[in-house]
Amino acid sequence: MKSRFAFLLLATAVMGAPALHAADSHDVRSPVLGFVLDAEAGTLHRVDGIPGASRVGDALDLGFAVARAQIAASQDFAIVTDTDGLNYWVNLSMSPPTAIAIDGAMAGATGLLISPSGRSAALYSIEDGQIQFIEGLPGAPTVGQARALIQGVGTWTAFAISDMGVVLAASSQGRSGSLYALSANRPPYRVGSVQRASDLSFLPGGNDAVVADSDASEIVLIRSVSRWPRSMVLATAHDRVTNPFNVEATADGQFVAATIPGGIASIPTQGGAVAITKCACEPTDLAPLAGGNVFRLTTDIRAPMRIVEVGSDSRVLFVPALAVEESLVQ
Repeated sequence: MKSRFAFLLLATAVMGAPALHAADSHDVRSPVLGFVLDAEAGTLHRVDGIPGASRVGDALDLGFAVARAQIAASQDFAIVTDTDGLNYWVNLSMSPPTAIAIDGAMAGATGLLISPSGRSAALYSIEDGQIQFIEGLPGAPTVGQARALIQGVGTWTAFAISDMGVVLAASSQGRSGSLYALSANRPPYRVGSVQRASDLSFLPGGNDAVVADSDASEIVLIRSVSRWPRSMVLATAHDRVTNPFNVEATADGQFVAATIPGGIASIPTQGGAVAITKCACEPTDLAPLAGGNVFRLTTDIRAPMRIVEVGSDSRVLFVPALAVEESLVQ
């Protein structure tokens, strides 16, 4: 009888546990779609909700004004530069977020890079001709090796970093250009040719990269950047991909998104028709948001922001302007 009573107590506890856990873990906050920098105010804002039902939240209090920010595709951390040129790692998964200075990081960096899966990062300065690698990500960033950029190869136009810690850099000189790869333990080496690369991006998990060649009106896939690079054209002007200026791959690597004047091209990496989705805007960015195939197209939070879901049936959506949200609250 005693063992039967104990069994009933145990069964009751097990059956009730999920309900108790659900009640204890209930979070009234809406899901986070991503983050956006308000460059005018020097503040980061959370974008709450899901594609098609989202809003710009209040500014995050980091204790300083933000001049530049690179958000990890996972939306859980960022690397930012303040108005004094100092660099910080920001833990966006905490509420409120915390900012930790990256000791020894180059001041006044031209740009910040984070790899698709957030395992690698780098800072670069075109003026000083340096790239500095950041180690210990995603959670404990430290300054790593620095490498000098090649001199005398024209103007540096685009950079990207892979999850393996390889930086791909594009230079332009007149009507031709080149792609170079470098890492913390290997000097720069030439990967291939372009006319003028306006943007570069790696696919998650490896060393395959995509190039937006704006002058050639081409999107090019480069397989195995760090070993035996080989190029394949994914889309051209014949696919209505003219003058592409931003490029990103979806998290599953099935599609490449490219911004073009007045729209977005969704390009299958395994072959197939290129789809052009019109946007009632001029895209100024192509930054990953939560979901793996969602990207932000514009950054002005005082106007309706545009985002895009990329896939076989891409769609452009909008996020209401911050001013509209504030007036509704008032």
